[in-house]
Amino acid sequence: MNVDRLSITVPGELGAAVRALARARGDTVSTVATEALALKVRHAALDRALADAHRRFGPVPAELVAEAESALVGAIRAGRGRKARRPRR
Repeated sequence: MNVDRLSITVPGELGAAVRALARARGDTVSTVATEALALKVRHAALDRALADAHRRFGPVPAELVAEAESALVGAIRAGRGRKARRPRR
């Protein structure tokens, strides 16, 4: 696997929280940081795609947003009785 070594500076409280999270998960700081950065990059790509869709097709109709919200709430309520699964790495 190709790797790229980065050096970053973060506020002390954040550094401590990342180290504590890594310890609690049995991971390295690099693993925690890599996951966080990958998530941020995916979110930025999604934001760009949504902005492009908005420019090309206009806003999502309010009725569709309400329908999606209702479906999401229903799915959350249906899943409350189930034990949450730990995400795969």
